[in-house]
Amino acid sequence: MKRQTIAVIVASALVAGAPIEVNASDNQSACGAVLCLAGLIAGGSGGGDCEGYMRDYFSIVKFHNGHFDLAGTLNARTGFTDQCQSGDSATKKSVNDKYGTSQSGP
Repeated sequence: MKRQTIAVIVASALVAGAPIEVNASDNQSACGAVLCLAGLIAGGSGGGDCEGYMRDYFSIVKFHNGHFDLAGTLNARTGFTDQCQSGDSATKKSVNDKYGTSQSGP
């Protein structure tokens, strides 16, 4: 299963054009979310192995006075994706630009 997950991440990175350098201090969930969501932006399907990574990303939701907080959610998700230090900054930005203010997944 782990080998299959790695294969999906590598394939998603290749589709997205993201560099594939692994940093020991990276948050694997954040890197997986970046790669899977970048793959969706590039037209990929994400696949079953991406569900958990995308769930982690979209579970980050902030509210202010009982209402969905666009800026708070975007800032929190940006902080999450920034935990993937080996990820390309432009790729992380495009993921957050597209999905950072969405209350639920794609």
